[in-house]
Amino acid sequence: MKTFYVASYGKGDDKGIYIVSFNEETLELKKIQQILTQDFPSYLIAKNKELYVSYKNARSNNEGGGLGSFSIHKNELILNNNYSSSGRSYTHLCISDDNKYIFAANYHVGATAAYKLENYRIDHKIGAVRHTGMGPDLLKRQTAPHVHNVGFTPDRRFLYAVDLGADKIVMYNYKDGVLKENTDYTVNVVPGSGPRHLIFSQDGRYGYLINEIANKIMVFKYNEGRMSLVQAIHCVPRHFKGFNAAAAIHLTKSGEHLLISNRGHNSIALYRVNKENGKISLLYMVHTGKEPRDFNIIDDKYVIVGAQEDNKLQVLTFDEENEKLLMTDSELEIPAPVCVCVED
Repeated sequence: MKTFYVASYGKGDDKGIYIVSFNEETLELKKIQQILTQDFPSYLIAKNKELYVSYKNARSNNEGGGLGSFSIHKNELILNNNYSSSGRSYTHLCISDDNKYIFAANYHVGATAAYKLENYRIDHKIGAVRHTGMGPDLLKRQTAPHVHNVGFTPDRRFLYAVDLGADKIVMYNYKDGVLKENTDYTVNVVPGSGPRHLIFSQDGRYGYLINEIANKIMVFKYNEGRMSLVQAIHCVPRHFKGFNAAAAIHLTKSGEHLLISNRGHNSIALYRVNKENGKISLLYMVHTGKEPRDFNIIDDKYVIVGAQEDNKLQVLTFDEENEKLLMTDSELEIPAPVCVCVED
């Protein structure tokens, strides 16, 4: 039996964090508990029996948004504290290896924020750096900077911030939680790409960037802080003419396969990874419910998809050795799921 966590943008008292159990033998999903939150939880990270939350402001005033911290005790979440960001909405976060700092992506303002952690509580805000720049997107997603994702480079040399609005990956030095952009290493992505989320291979040699607007995956070679593009590949079929916004991206623990989700085409795309040169090749796509904003992989055997517009979770089985990804009949009703979090 596995337990995982789902962030919900449900209306009114339906929003919050849902604790869900998954029976690997029967494929049954079951709600264990709902934790109602005042704001919309947009992203979750479970680490060292702690769950950290980024919040999107759900209030009409500037009192909401920010970050939250919960302790995981068996199948319960115990609130450590919530820290308001005065109306600023965060879409993503990451925690330093020493558990002393938490960094957050502010999509709407276009900034990267840093906070101090004390005993797993968000203690105070250290500061924030606003990005600059814009892109050519006609749907107005690039009229200003929009930081969507933060994380650490494999060598922990930089904190990176992926900016969908400005088409760049900003590299920060982050000594004592204080952020300072290192412009020599910041990466400018092809204009109009709309980069959303960056992950790295386990050996740290390659980075995989999913682009929401261009609907492409870019593969970068990473070496001593430098990122060089080695491949760009489409996320949706060439014949598909409808609107699509590429969303989540994950590698299996083996590193042999990469999966992404498409909102619009409504699918999970499965790619084979060449671990020698980092390049990927599309195997096929499996259709899902509407707006699969996020998904997660459990033990390289199961994929849990959150179909936001269909208000449900779906279970896919994955036979990695034989490269078989199959949709099952197992579903669970969850209001507007936007993040599926499995503890590291």
